[in-house]
Amino acid sequence: MKTDGQIEEIKSRIDIHALISEYVDLKRSGSNFKGLCPFHSEKTPSFMVSPSKQIFHCFGCNKGGDIFSFIMNYENMTFPEALSHLADKAGVKLEESRHSDTDRGLKDSLYAINDEAMRFYIKNLTAARQAVTYLKERDIKDETVSMFSLGYARGERDELMRHLRAVGYSDAMMKSAGLVHYGSEGAHDFFRERLIFPIFDLRGKVVAFGGRTLSSSKNVPKYLNSSESPVFKKSDTCYALNLARNTITQKGYAVIVEGYFDAIVCHQFGFTNTIAPLGTALTPGHLRKLKKLTNKVLLTFDADSAGIAAARRSVELVYAEGMISKIVLLSEGDDPDTYLRKHGADNFRKIIGKAISPVEFFLSRAGKSKIEGLRQFLSIISNCPDTLLRDEAIRELSDLASEKVLRDELAVITRKNAGRARDHGQPGTQDAVPEAPVEISREEDILLNISLSNPRLARRIAESIDMSSLESPLSKKIFTNILSLPPDTEPTQERMLADCSPEERSAVNRSAIEPGIDLERIAQNINECLKKIRLNAVAERIAEAKSSGDENSLRALLLEKKKLMQKRVELFSQKDSK
Repeated sequence: MKTDGQIEEIKSRIDIHALISEYVDLKRSGSNFKGLCPFHSEKTPSFMVSPSKQIFHCFGCNKGGDIFSFIMNYENMTFPEALSHLADKAGVKLEESRHSDTDRGLKDSLYAINDEAMRFYIKNLTAARQAVTYLKERDIKDETVSMFSLGYARGERDELMRHLRAVGYSDAMMKSAGLVHYGSEGAHDFFRERLIFPIFDLRGKVVAFGGRTLSSSKNVPKYLNSSESPVFKKSDTCYALNLARNTITQKGYAVIVEGYFDAIVCHQFGFTNTIAPLGTALTPGHLRKLKKLTNKVLLTFDADSAGIAAARRSVELVYAEGMISKIVLLSEGDDPDTYLRKHGADNFRKIIGKAISPVEFFLSRAGKSKIEGLRQFLSIISNCPDTLLRDEAIRELSDLASEKVLRDELAVITRKNAGRARDHGQPGTQDAVPEAPVEISREEDILLNISLSNPRLARRIAESIDMSSLESPLSKKIFTNILSLPPDTEPTQERMLADCSPEERSAVNRSAIEPGIDLERIAQNINECLKKIRLNAVAERIAEAKSSGDENSLRALLLEKKKLMQKRVELFSQKDSK
């Protein structure tokens, strides 16, 4: 089990400014640092890092937090993965359960054996005349081959097996990694006589391989992918996402193509925000992985019947995930690979500029039955959780029917969907209810900021507050957390923010970056805020007394207010705050 002590030790060893500077170009802005946000597309920097508070916050997309939050968002990691990553970086040995230690050991071994296999395949490629000739025929440059770590598996039955055994890997580990196939005729290399495409996760670790046959035999599948493993799930892994992610966040959208070579050639021609599913149709898993980087996708398809059908399925999935899409249909018989090599980057860029909306796509394919096309499209957007996206689609459709009719029809379809879902014991489709913004008074906000920045003052501040006088549920939650800690336990930021939602943490981080207080007058700020909170509470009780006509209570409360106004609150001195 990970302890708070280990988390704090990691934080003490890794400076947030130094860490984020490895990913973002930061420039000093007063006591903070500012840069372009890596989590959304922007031209004016709104991403702030506070070295003194060891937090970051983007005022554009509202992402924020500490070193763990940054790595989880940037590297697309779970908290345990981010903890492990940062512990390694900080040189902190984690205390883990036997089960988690075993699981981590297996994953590390799979990454290692895949990396060894990749290097073996890369070395093979240089001497594989057939594979080198094939790549040149497809106009793949040497630097592109290197960028994508392309390799080659020769035709020998067990060449990779023998190599991996020689460097110390067991047959069981080879099988777990999907590098070896066990059949009725014994074990042999899974990939043979194939061009090899290593598949990476977002951290740049090799998780699997794809292989294209160079054999002329029609009985051999053109492409093969590694079997799934603890580090590889085909339905949510995107090819080239490790190379594309920075450009995706900068440009604000991802280009989705269908195959390995489509993605490779797009990158070679400068379209470096391109990714591809792994020899399969687009899935919700692929989109959820992408959604952590962007909410917008550009779908590219061949204009033949198979391409049209794939586009329809993809649009439906994109709407179901609440994402924004546009569609590029290339001329029949073309894909991004062939189009770019024939017509060049400028023409491809022009085609992208003419990408059509899902509404245009569906209606252009509806032929004479526009009414049926409308119903089909309304059925698709009825599953979209984003009300604004649905509203935009309806406005676009209003050239064919009145908005009222469209909305009435959409309501009918939505009710039918909900009824079918209930019949199958599933939750019905509902409009997504936006989270209410977290509001907090200025005085409570200042006290929270001081408590989070100066943990040794946090308990005394919490003890000085009458919880019933706090207006914000967030303030009550955090100060209650502080008071619930044992007397000998330091109220660290993580402990203070325990049980807070991402929205609440974001609200705290946002104000902490720019607290609007004089840090040289902390004690005076605390005293003034405590006094104002007490006065606000009395003012509220006075209003209640007036409303109920309770003259005795009103006189007593007015006297209490007068005394508070005249009295100086000196719970803290400037010396206490240093």
